This record gives sequence, structure tokens and C-alpha cells, in this order.
Amino acid sequence: MCRKPKKESQSEASTANAPESPASPPGTSDDNNSNAKALTESNSTSSNNGVSNGTTVTTTTTTKGDKKKKEMTSRRHRGKRESYASYTQAVGITTTTTTTKSPFVRRKPKKQSRSKQKHGADGPSGGIEALLPSLIGVAILVCGVMAKMGFRGRAQVAGIDLGTTNSVICVQAPSKGVGIIDCMKDPLTQSPIIPSVVSFLEPTERPVGAKSKTPSLLVPHPSQVVVGQAAKKRIDSHPHHTLYNAKRILGRPPNDRAIQELQHEVEFAIHIQPEEEDNDTTNDNDNDTNTPQQPDERVVFRVPHHAHSHQPTEWMHISPQQVGSYVVSALLQLAHTQLGHENVNAAVICVPAKFDTLQRQRTVAAFAQGGVKVTRILEEPTAAALAYGLHQKQGVDYIVVYDFGGGTLDVSLLHVSEGFVDVMGSEGDDRLGGADFDAAIAHYWLSSSSANGTSENQNMVDNVNAVLRQLEQVLENTPQHFDLEQELSSHCPAILEHPLCTVSSFHTLGEQIKIQLSNSYNDDNMEDTEETPLEKHCLRLPPGMTSIPSHENPLYMVDTFCQALTKTTLTLTRSEFLTVSQPLFQRSILPVERLLQDLNIKTHEIDEVVMVGGTTRMPQIRDLVREALPESQLNTHIDPDITVAYGAASVID
Repeated sequence: MCRKPKKESQSEASTANAPESPASPPGTSDDNNSNAKALTESNSTSSNNGVSNGTTVTTTTTTKGDKKKKEMTSRRHRGKRESYASYTQAVGITTTTTTTKSPFVRRKPKKQSRSKQKHGADGPSGGIEALLPSLIGVAILVCGVMAKMGFRGRAQVAGIDLGTTNSVICVQAPSKGVGIIDCMKDPLTQSPIIPSVVSFLEPTERPVGAKSKTPSLLVPHPSQVVVGQAAKKRIDSHPHHTLYNAKRILGRPPNDRAIQELQHEVEFAIHIQPEEEDNDTTNDNDNDTNTPQQPDERVVFRVPHHAHSHQPTEWMHISPQQVGSYVVSALLQLAHTQLGHENVNAAVICVPAKFDTLQRQRTVAAFAQGGVKVTRILEEPTAAALAYGLHQKQGVDYIVVYDFGGGTLDVSLLHVSEGFVDVMGSEGDDRLGGADFDAAIAHYWLSSSSANGTSENQNMVDNVNAVLRQLEQVLENTPQHFDLEQELSSHCPAILEHPLCTVSSFHTLGEQIKIQLSNSYNDDNMEDTEETPLEKHCLRLPPGMTSIPSHENPLYMVDTFCQALTKTTLTLTRSEFLTVSQPLFQRSILPVERLLQDLNIKTHEIDEVVMVGGTTRMPQIRDLVREALPESQLNTHIDPDITVAYGAASVID
């Protein structure tokens, strides 16, 4: 009986010596398959009959399971090639075959969105694009709700109060919450109160670089000017280069009484130009050269100017409007720096209720020249009422806004109806402000008489002024054209600690004493200090010294002047302050009485009083207002210097 041949695995067949035969691997053509079958049968017959030429022939039998596995492997193109290479190497033959590509496997299509089926614009499975319309709708809804609540996004519009003595800029701060308002702070003092003072720098003090080349409508360039607290510190050291109280004469004709009064209180020159004189040094880009000159445009400040170092002195004519422009420009730059972006380029501004049309036009022009677009003009009393939210307070019909600033006093009566505020009338005193209290103290010192009946302090001031004029002429006539104020700053270190005894320094020292007395008004030991003098110091020359001996070296004369200076003391008691200020206190309450009388309003009808302006910090002023309006609520919890700008920022839309 013949045994059935044992099956051998493919791995065993690959190690056996087999004759060359045209076997076909899986996946070849039908002809090759038939030839391979015939060859396999022939080999099997030879093996069974024992026919051999000394070579053992091992047969390979392909089962159905192996064939199925190879068919599954052929579905993968890469696996097919590897199986074919392994097979030809095992049998030791070289055969030229033609392989067919793996049949295309049809994949099940992925689910597509309705938007894709309808428009052909969506991704294969819908994706985020299908949600975009819904997301946009939600975003619009959220923005609408936040806008209804008062959210305005990044600040673009500011509220600005351009004051006579101080100025303030405030913006809404959405990052801190809806309705939160921030007022920009002076980096030197960390206070939002920016003095409305402008001082022009000498050539050696001017910065160089990119800052001095930024575009500006102002001439000289703002980089040649300092504003705010830094400028206020130069009033005593550079009195002819430093301008302040410009708003007092803004838009006023040459014959206005306020101009003459201001000239007596300051050391810089106020110049009235002839009608035919052109102001070439003033940057009036807003005015056409063919437009007839308005009367108020003839009133300018005369400031010494050196185009370059060691050049002859030239005179700049700076208008009150231009002084305001420098302050506005500085406020704008302050906002840009602290906010970290330059989106703020427009403002809601405030003007006194008594400003006429020309004064309002000059104010708007000052903002435009400073680089700020005016979006709305509010009257200062209205802005103050809005700051306290009194237009929304229940039971409020009449409001008195008492605005006592550094240069003017304005009292306004407001009527509130259904959330709207109307100014019924205004009264005031254009020539009464906090600076007048400083002047009253300065005049008291200047008029103080000695034992022989002469004013020693007045003689002291006159002597200093006489020597300063002498030195100024000597230095100006030298080839180097030295600047007096600059040389004094470098040769007289004592000036950095105490000012010279001049009219302007008397005003500055008077302001310091006024503030000191106001802060100590409610002290428990106030009665004990009623006659305790407060002291301030300035530098004077020896009595009778009205000139400096001439010398070939002008700087030697400056050194001689500095060495002759000695410190002197100015004193003032609380009772003396009240005595010299009594006429001003009386004037401060008269506008309230006149306003109520003219409008036929009784004092008990006034519901609220808003105190605005730095002078309302004086306790004596608050006491006088309480006495005049005893049944009214006095609002003082917002800083009176920032109330107006705060209110302007609250109505930004």
C-alpha cells in the first residue's frame, strides 16, 4: 500500500533542493497558473515512481487555507510585493511576471452636514464652519447686552477739563468693570491733577532723537516744552519762560480788565500787538492768513527764545489758545502712555457756563491744535452733576453747582427732570479764584512796613529785580549770548532749595501757606496755633545792593551775585491770613445770593449742592456755602479738582 505523501510547510519547502520549474506565485495570470499546475503533477509522478538522477525532489502542496491567506495578503499592496519576493527566492527561479495593482477598495462615505449637501461649502463632516453662523449670533447678542450695560471696549474718547490752574483727563476703564472711570496720573506726583503751566526750554535743555521729530501742529515742537508739575517747578527759576493762568484771558479783547490784572500778578510779558502786526512765530495752522485778525488774537505772551545755543535772543509770541494746546497735547500723551495704546484721540470737553461763543471757539481750536477731536461740549456745572449721578437720584429737582477754581468762580442752578439736566442760570466772578488768595498773601508781605514806615520786603524784591536786569543785559551782549536763568541754575545751587525773593516766588510761597493752613483747619489744637506763625524762605541781597561791579568776565558777575545771596524768612499767622482774605470770602458768596434772587428760588428749594474746583477745599469756603444753603446736601466726596472731567468721561458714547 502506498503511503500518502506528507505535507510540508512552506518554510520547509524553501530549504529543499528543487528542480527549476515555472511555478507561479499567487496573483499571477491564468496561463502561469496552469503551467505551474502541470509542473507540480509531473514532479509528483516522478517522485512516486522513484525516478531520480541523484537528486531528492521535494514537492510543495498548496492547500485551500494557504491560498486563502495569500489572497487576504494580496489586498495589501505592500504585503503582496514582499510575498512575491520571498516566493521567488525560495524556489530559486527567475521569472518575469506581470503583477496587477491591488483592486480599489471602496470606502464607506463619511456623513456630511446638510450645509455641505445643500451648498457644497462645508467640510466632509460639518466641522466648525457649520457652527459659525450660530457663534456669530451669540457674539452679537453678548456685545449688545454689554453695550446696554455701558461697556465700550477699549477707551477711544476721553473726558477732559482744561482748567485755568489745573487740568484733568479721565477715561472709562472697561477692563476694571462697566462704569469704572480712571483719571490719568502725573508720573511725578501720582496725582491726576496736572497744573496748566507751560515752560519753554533752552537749547541745551531740549531733548534730541525720535521724540523731537514726531508730527505736531505746534511750534515750537512740544519736545521743546515742559508741561504740568515739571513746568510749575520752573516758575521761580525761569519766570520769563513759564506761562500760566492763560485761560483767564482766552478770547478776551485787548482792553479787557482781566488782561491788566493778570500782568500785575505775573513776571512774563503780556504783549498787545498792533492791528497790522503779524504774529509770525505763533503756529496758527487753523486760521487762514487772509482772514482778518480778531481782536483777541492780538493778545499774546512774549517769551524769550534762542533758536540755537549762543544765538541772540528772539521773542516768541504765544497766544493763550496755544498755551492750552500744549496742555492738551501733554494730557493726550499721558493717556497714551498709561493706557498702553494710542486709540484715544477724541474728547468730551467742558467749558464754563459763562463762556461766550468766541471763547468756546478758541477752546475747541486749542484742542484741535493739540491733536484732539472734540466730540461734545458740556458746560462744567452739567458735567459736575453727572459725576455724582444726581440726574438719576429720586427727589432731586434743583441743584446748585459751586465751581470755585484757581482763576474764576462760577455758580450755576440746574433743574432735573426725567433724567435730563438743564442749566437755568449762572452767576460768578471772572476775576476771583484761588490764585487771588495767593496774591493776597503776597501783597501782605510786600506791603509790610518796617519801623521807619518803609516796606522792607518790597525793597528786597526791587533790589533782586534790579540786579537781575543788569545781569541779563550783560550776558545778552556777550558773543556767547548766555542765558541768565540757565546760568543762575548752574552757578547758584542755593536756588534749587529756595527761590529768589521775587513777586512770582511770593505767590508760590503764599499758595503753600494757604494749603498748609487749610489742611490744619480742623486740628484739635487749632486755637493754640492761631497766632503761631508759619514760615517760608527765599533768597535776598544785602540791603542797598542794587547792582554788581562790572567785570570783563560776565560769569564772574554771576558768581558774585550768587555769593551775595542770603536766606530770609517770611511769616504768616492764621489770623493774619483770615484778615487779608476776608474781602475775598465775602465776594465768594455773593454770586449764590444774586443767582437765587434773579431766578426767584428760595434756599429751601435747593436739594443738592455740588462743590467743584480746588478752592472749595478751603474749609472757610465750605462753611460759607453751608450757611447760605443750610437745607441742602453738600456733595464733596469726589475730588473737586477731577469732578468735571469725571462727569465728562461718564457720558462718552
